[in-house]
Amino acid sequence: MLEIFKAKMVKEISRTTSEDKISRQKVRLSLERIGFHELLHEEITNRLTLLEKGSKFNEYSRRIERGMENVLNLLERQYAEKYPEVVFLKKQRYDGSIAAILHDIGKSGPAEATSKEQDLIIKLFARENIRNSNMLVSEVIGEMFFENQLAETLETLEKYKIGEKTTMREFWDRHAQWTHDILEKYSQNLNAHVRMISGSHHIDRGINPYNLSDEVVVPLAANVIGTLEEYVETLEGRALIALDQYEAAIERGKLSHEMALSRVRSSMVKHKNDKLMNLVLGAIDELGENSTIFN
Repeated sequence: MLEIFKAKMVKEISRTTSEDKISRQKVRLSLERIGFHELLHEEITNRLTLLEKGSKFNEYSRRIERGMENVLNLLERQYAEKYPEVVFLKKQRYDGSIAAILHDIGKSGPAEATSKEQDLIIKLFARENIRNSNMLVSEVIGEMFFENQLAETLETLEKYKIGEKTTMREFWDRHAQWTHDILEKYSQNLNAHVRMISGSHHIDRGINPYNLSDEVVVPLAANVIGTLEEYVETLEGRALIALDQYEAAIERGKLSHEMALSRVRSSMVKHKNDKLMNLVLGAIDELGENSTIFN
């Protein structure tokens, strides 16, 4: 399926040399691959296009979407052995895939940001080799731009409460709230389930724009995946949280599967008794060990 998608993407891209059109085509094909053919708000499409042009974040999101599908497939197979009547509804799987594709749209900046401001913020998010997450944004900006551009750049960031004393860690953490704000403002053809999963993918860091509970109380009769929509939604949300961290450790951190999973488990220590998170981490371990998680 993935090879067919790649071949289709290459074929369509070869028809144009426009960078903007190429990026827009990649965005459209990414959504079509998961079966999404609805018309998104133009602002969503424009932001995804800017992210495609200026960073690898959409590429990472596509990998996470495939990981989400593989994790849910594995969990369903494991539970179906004992409960064959339990399956994920097609719509629930579909919503999870869309959420995975959209979850980092907040890295284009606040919902009110102009196209020019979005381009600046994407560049800052995409900056690699940050020596320390406690580095100040103003220091990083100083390394990225010429002196005659600094004042305007800092003024733009200050507009969105990113001041000279804001650390890169604090800046990075803004994107989940911005994802929430963007999807709520430009929600055309994006249902509440999709928006909730996308905007809650860093609830592990205390970023909880939908005020979701950390604990999910599952009735005795619903102690298997898929029996309650709330349970499934929460599982998908857990999967996105864990996969986002795991993919970053593998792809950007260049860590082995064992080291990446260890890092994720360490960051998830407060979820050590969370049944859902442990199910997800177990599936990531099994798939990652076989190098099939993002296939």
